[in-house]
Amino acid sequence: MRLNLAIALLFVAQVSAANPPVKVRHEPLPPPPSGHRPRTEELVAGDDPKALAAAIRAGTAVIAQPKAGQPGDKTPVYAPRATPHVGIDRRTGADGKLHYQSVFDPEIVPFKRELAFDRVQPDVTMAQSGAGLAELPPQPLEPQPGRELFWGHLRIKLAAGESVPLPSVAPDSRILQWQAVPQTPLSLRRDQAGNFSVTAKVALDVDLRFVMDAPSTYFAAPLGSHATHRDPEKPKLDPGLQTRAQALWAPLGVSPRQDRKDQLLVLADWFRSFTPGLPPEAGQDPLADLVLSKKGVCRHRALGFVVVAHSLGIPAHYVMNDAHAFVEVWAPLADGRDAWQRLDLGGGAESLDVTAAENKRMHVPEQRDPFPRPPGYGEDGTDIRVDGQPIGQPLAGARKVTGLGQMNGVTTGADGVPANGQSGADANAGMAPSGNPSVDDARRQWLRQHAQEFAAPLQPPRPGLAPPPSAQDARVETHTLLRPSAPMAWVGEALEIAGQVVAKSGKRDRLQVEIWLIDPRKPLQGRLLGVAVTAADGTFKTRVAMPADADLTAYDLVARFAGTSALRPSDSAQD
Repeated sequence: MRLNLAIALLFVAQVSAANPPVKVRHEPLPPPPSGHRPRTEELVAGDDPKALAAAIRAGTAVIAQPKAGQPGDKTPVYAPRATPHVGIDRRTGADGKLHYQSVFDPEIVPFKRELAFDRVQPDVTMAQSGAGLAELPPQPLEPQPGRELFWGHLRIKLAAGESVPLPSVAPDSRILQWQAVPQTPLSLRRDQAGNFSVTAKVALDVDLRFVMDAPSTYFAAPLGSHATHRDPEKPKLDPGLQTRAQALWAPLGVSPRQDRKDQLLVLADWFRSFTPGLPPEAGQDPLADLVLSKKGVCRHRALGFVVVAHSLGIPAHYVMNDAHAFVEVWAPLADGRDAWQRLDLGGGAESLDVTAAENKRMHVPEQRDPFPRPPGYGEDGTDIRVDGQPIGQPLAGARKVTGLGQMNGVTTGADGVPANGQSGADANAGMAPSGNPSVDDARRQWLRQHAQEFAAPLQPPRPGLAPPPSAQDARVETHTLLRPSAPMAWVGEALEIAGQVVAKSGKRDRLQVEIWLIDPRKPLQGRLLGVAVTAADGTFKTRVAMPADADLTAYDLVARFAGTSALRPSDSAQD
């Protein structure tokens, strides 16, 4: 039977905390390791500690200093240029072949930040406020906990006194070290929106290498619900545009009365549902045409998202590079903080060609994307894996990706097309075909290789995400029920789940229900597997993929409803 094979992931769908744990059947495992090995990010000094670092330690990888480029190689070249026009257009069909130049290692394709726009003008075009522009300190900086390191490498054609955009990783990135060849005084600046730039007093072509950091939470982190937000920016639309944007709130199902987390989940679900195609019939308002038609590629999705987010008072940036446009939002995190978080809305390119990525490593976020994945998002046909695991991230919505095959630890199908016959959605979700004997063999081999690191003794489950309601809470009490299709699942495979949010009164359609995987040994470090949306009777049904890197143990699968202004929160572990 399948249960007697090596189980790479086994979880228990517990609807009650009182349920006894289910015994795990697996091949004999060695004793667990003595302690957890935290992620390490550090600069590795060479013979001269005052010089540029010889390498960086990024997670488990040690990445050597990039070699100074030579004329004619593939190192990207940056030069002074005019700020592009970003506004509403009716070219909503699929993009053709996109070209992306790799700058960073680990590589964040397709998410390098070349230009970030933080202001929406009355004509629905994006602009840079330039607020908070300041020169960066020249002295080296030290790595900080919770921040990841990246090498940056490019050539810059400097004109005397002219500013050249410098790509970045996150809006609050820091440049820890840098070196220019030939050596020349440079002035590096950053504004409030995280636009980096470099200037020099003389015209010169330089090869620039630098170490940049970024918070891990920027790439993905579980969202939380709290009322107070220390917003770094106060977006404000022109009164006429504000009125037009507010008219879209009801069709989108978003309201200023919602918690910011709920607002972001609704907006992500809406704008990720866009598909390329013919433009809508022109109406009286081009903004409404854009948003309500759900037609377009990455730039249409990002522009519409930022306009609506700003109308709700949510700080958000429109970010673009040579191949892709995405957004970043000031989001509430599950640990009670607020932080910038990257939010990709997808795209619709025929292909994506990546250059200058040879021998680099692909960056993979530590956490799973916390936003919903509707049918319009992530259905590209690429099959890209890092160290054998799918990246779980569409690349500009491209159906084919080239140029990544020579990266360290990265494998692709032929020209980026799946070699196993999977659909793009399944490939990105990490779902393996069933009934293939070689899959079980691969699982056994994986288990033996990682058993020492992942094995751990079981403890009684301690689920529970939602706090008990207070006596002063006048909202209607709810109960969240969860019905998995099976009591256990393989690592990397999908599981069908269904459930219902039950309440005596109140509107129960379009409620957001989070599906969490809880390790009872670390109950505060749950992993968000996905978000389901309820029907009119409060029922929901969805399909989630079990994490490919999860430990071998018993888990609690918990459905959590965060509550609304009328309904109390609840989770399935409480009932």
